[in-house]
Amino acid sequence: MTDRVIRQWPLVILGTILLLLLGFTLKPYDGNLSALFHLDTTMTNAHPFPKGFVVLQVPGYDGAQYYQIARHLPKILQPSQWTELTTKPPSAYAYQRILLPLLAGILSLGHERALPILFPLINLLALLATCLLLLQWKRGTSLYALALCLSPPALLALHFDLSEPLTILLLTAFLIRFLRKERIDAASILFISLVVLSREVNILFVLALGAWLLWERRLREALWLLIPVLVFLGLHSLIYLIFHQIPFLWSTDKSGLPLSAIWELLIGERGYNVYTLSAIALFLSFVVPALWIVCRQIVQEKKRDVLTYALGLFLGIMLCMPDHIWGSITSIGRVITPVYPLFMIHGALHDTWLHRVTALFVAILGLVTAIGLALIVHPSIVTP
Repeated sequence: MTDRVIRQWPLVILGTILLLLLGFTLKPYDGNLSALFHLDTTMTNAHPFPKGFVVLQVPGYDGAQYYQIARHLPKILQPSQWTELTTKPPSAYAYQRILLPLLAGILSLGHERALPILFPLINLLALLATCLLLLQWKRGTSLYALALCLSPPALLALHFDLSEPLTILLLTAFLIRFLRKERIDAASILFISLVVLSREVNILFVLALGAWLLWERRLREALWLLIPVLVFLGLHSLIYLIFHQIPFLWSTDKSGLPLSAIWELLIGERGYNVYTLSAIALFLSFVVPALWIVCRQIVQEKKRDVLTYALGLFLGIMLCMPDHIWGSITSIGRVITPVYPLFMIHGALHDTWLHRVTALFVAILGLVTAIGLALIVHPSIVTP
C-alpha cells in the first residue's frame, strides 16, 4: 500500500500544475471560469446569456460552441427545434465533439450556471484519471504519465474548455486494457465507442485497429469494432438530419501533400513568429523523433504490434495537414490527439532514451504553450 502511494506522487505534481495554470489564466478575468469558453459577441448576440459571463472582444474559440451545445441538448432530441439549431451558431462541425458538452449538460441537471464549473472540472478529472491509469498500469511510467497530461492538447483544452482530455483518457483506458487482456472485450468497446463521440478524428484509430486485427486474422475481435463504427455513424446521421451537412468531410478536406506545409514553415515562407516557431518546435521535438522511432521499429526490428503501426499512421496524418493547421501549435498541437497517448504508451513499453527525451520535450512544450497563452489577456466585457 505504501509503495503504491509513493508511486502516485506525480498525481500531486500534476494536480498542482494544472490548478496553478488555471489560476494564472483566470487571474486577469477575476477568476471567472466562463472566460475559459472564449465567448465572443457573435455567440452572445445570437443567444441570450446568463448574467456575469465573460465575453471577449476577439473571435471566439471552440469551447464557446461546446458550451452552447450543452445548452441545446434538449433541442437536439426535438425535431421541431432543429430549424433553430441550423440558423444560429454553433455549426454542424462542433457537434462531432458532442461527448464533452453531453457529459457537462447531463451533470448540470439543467442548471446553466453549473456549466462554467463543469467543463474545466471534467477536463481536470480526465487528466488526473489518465495519469492514475498509467501509474497503476506498470512501474516506470511517471515521466510518460506527466508528459501525456501536460502535452499540448491537454493544456490547450484546459485553456479553451476543449474536448481533448476525454479523448486522451478514453484512448489511454482502451489501450491499457487491450494490452493487459490481449483481446477486445465489452469494456474495451465501451471506451472506444465513447472515444469516437469525443472527437471525429478518433474514428481513424478504430479503422486502423480493425485493419490490424484483420491482418492478424482475429476476425471475431474485428467484428466487435462494428459497434463504435455504428455509434460514429449514428451521431453523424443525426447531424445530417439536423443540418443536412456531413461535417466529417470538411475534416477530410484538411490535408495536403506530405511535408509541404512543414517545408514552408522551415524555410520561413510564412515568416518566423511565435505561432510558426511553436509549430516548428512541435515538429522538431516530437514528430521527427517519434517518426524515427516508428520507422526504426518497423524496418529494422520488424515490429508488427498495433501501437507502432497506429502511431505511424497518426504521425503520417500530421505530416499531411495543410498550412493553416501547421500555422500554430494551437492547431497542429491538438488536432491529431490520438498520437499523444499512442506515443506515451509506446514509450512506457519500450522506454528508450529517445522516448524519454521526446516525452520530456512534449511536456515542456505543453507548459510553455499554456503559460504563453495565459500571458495573452484579451479585452473583455461581462454580460449584464
